[in-house]
Amino acid sequence: MDEIMMKQVVEAVLRELQAGKDTASACTEGMDRLLVVGDMNTVPPDLARDYVLLPVKDYVEYGNIRRYQKILITSLSLTQMSDIAQGRDGSPEACAVITGLLNGMEVCITENAFPHRKYAGKSSSRLYEVIENNARMLQSFGIKLLKESRIVSDPAPVRSPKYQAPPVEVPVGTACVNSDRLITEAVACALAAGGEKDICLSRDAIVTPSAWDIFRQKGINVTRQ
Repeated sequence: MDEIMMKQVVEAVLRELQAGKDTASACTEGMDRLLVVGDMNTVPPDLARDYVLLPVKDYVEYGNIRRYQKILITSLSLTQMSDIAQGRDGSPEACAVITGLLNGMEVCITENAFPHRKYAGKSSSRLYEVIENNARMLQSFGIKLLKESRIVSDPAPVRSPKYQAPPVEVPVGTACVNSDRLITEAVACALAAGGEKDICLSRDAIVTPSAWDIFRQKGINVTRQ
């Protein structure tokens, strides 16, 4: 491949890359920017859908916290968490969060961003309390805790039972309640609402205790036939 052809190939590749970049920019034009401190892959789906996600290296490159509309913390090291709690900008992550808070920006954090909580009940209680105090300090600064998003997977296919009993034929009529034979409290109230003082029930009617109470309270004389 001669030099002229090589140059043409390089120019064609660059044009394709630029076209892809322009298309991506057009798709996200007008959307708010979300600065993600931590793992980009654990951003809740609703935020990933509504924002343009940008990593901390974008903040390092531009150095302008006002470039973003919101900050989301998805993971922190113990050092980063301590730095933020103490107001130390010892890392780009801590610097971004502290600068955002000082500028009155909305800062959120996911539950799994606290690396120490998986050791709850296992580690030294005193050490855990010291680290947990830093976590509480972050929330006292106004950092909002987001509940962990639960991804609902497709339901597992229903398997047929290995052994299945033969179907049972239900006798016709046994599934319906005969209101003439069963007198419940609700039925008694309905009968009493008519203002009658004498009510005649079928001989085999079943009257519940609460229904008898209604009849007695209303002074209704019940007979059977």
